[in-house]
Amino acid sequence: MVGQRERVPSLPLTEEEIARDAWVCHQLGATIIHLHARDGDGQPEWHPDVYGSLIARIRDRCPDAVLCVTTSGRTFQELERRAAVLELSGDAKPDMASLTLGSLDFATGPSVNAPIVVEALAERMRASAIKAELEVFDSGMASEAARLLDRGLLEPPLYANLLLGSHHTAPATMRELSHLVASLPAGTVWAAAGIGAYQLPANALGVFAGGHVRTGLEDNPYLDWPRRLPATNPQLVERVVELADRAGRRLATAREVRERLGLVLRDEPGFRIRPARLPDDRPGIVAVLETANMHRIPSPEMDDLDVGRWYVAADGDQIVGVAGFRILRGEDGIAGKTTLLAVDPERRQEGIGRALQELRMDLMRDAGARRVVTNADRPETIDWYRRHFGYRIVGEVPKVHEFGLREVDRWTTLEASLE
Repeated sequence: MVGQRERVPSLPLTEEEIARDAWVCHQLGATIIHLHARDGDGQPEWHPDVYGSLIARIRDRCPDAVLCVTTSGRTFQELERRAAVLELSGDAKPDMASLTLGSLDFATGPSVNAPIVVEALAERMRASAIKAELEVFDSGMASEAARLLDRGLLEPPLYANLLLGSHHTAPATMRELSHLVASLPAGTVWAAAGIGAYQLPANALGVFAGGHVRTGLEDNPYLDWPRRLPATNPQLVERVVELADRAGRRLATAREVRERLGLVLRDEPGFRIRPARLPDDRPGIVAVLETANMHRIPSPEMDDLDVGRWYVAADGDQIVGVAGFRILRGEDGIAGKTTLLAVDPERRQEGIGRALQELRMDLMRDAGARRVVTNADRPETIDWYRRHFGYRIVGEVPKVHEFGLREVDRWTTLEASLE
């Protein structure tokens, strides 16, 4: 049984929800997006037309993301249904597809992957030039990868997700992870994933052992397992980003992933949004803020960058945009409060500001906020918020320090619903 909204409140089910989560996660640093299509009732779907529409929608917003579709046997046992998505072509064709290398038991029931079906799926992936995402739950499956490689059903470089902590399969320990890595064919690119309570430990093992990471709601519905605190896909990605930062490891770009896995290269956007890395990003952030006279921080108008959450739009090593927000909790519920948003003047026609605004609105919504409050002083900015994001003017407050547009001495306060 795959995830359902009843148990996983933030599980994306509609095409719009899945594409939105894919875009946010990609902006935060995820390069391979694993997709499970759903029908109108939120149930797993196998039909290639549904996947084709979903892939097209995601590629429109994330042109360079590596898109990986499922061929899981947990819901559909028939080979033709599991393999139907591999028939997609052109821009709708996925880059990768999952290939579970043996049968196993989940807590909710078995996932049956007969050898003849595994071989047939591998053959169809190879014929369609779709890279297999090998799902490995124990050392027997790692050995199966070597057998399929020897038979020519897989082509190097291989990519394997090592899934730890599931029932009756490999436990989430460093010893077992080391054993699985050693059991894979030489040169396999591997990522560590954990099932349920083991997701965070397995992710940490992968990061600090020099591998890569798979995370998301498919494997674990909670951000805090002991307290059963529900997670969102973006929150789980951000947690991995924090682990990588602590380990001193840089996130791979989508282009680097494509090059390493031998995938077709795609045009990259002119900028990438990511969580700010402080204090390293501070000079670049301040330089962008200075172009809008919003760089005097800390000041009576604005706290320093250690308050709230901050995101930057970067073109390579150059920061070209910045946005921040904080979460306010009061008697009337949870609200989002945007702090600053600024874009390099030479890059203001590229959609950077809109992307930063959309991202922070999504993240405030994920944090439980049902409304967002914003202060602005430029007439064109006020109009932009109203036209594109549904804000309404609710008041004004005087400025207490020179900040922003010098000839305006007060802020216009705007509010928008996040529901």
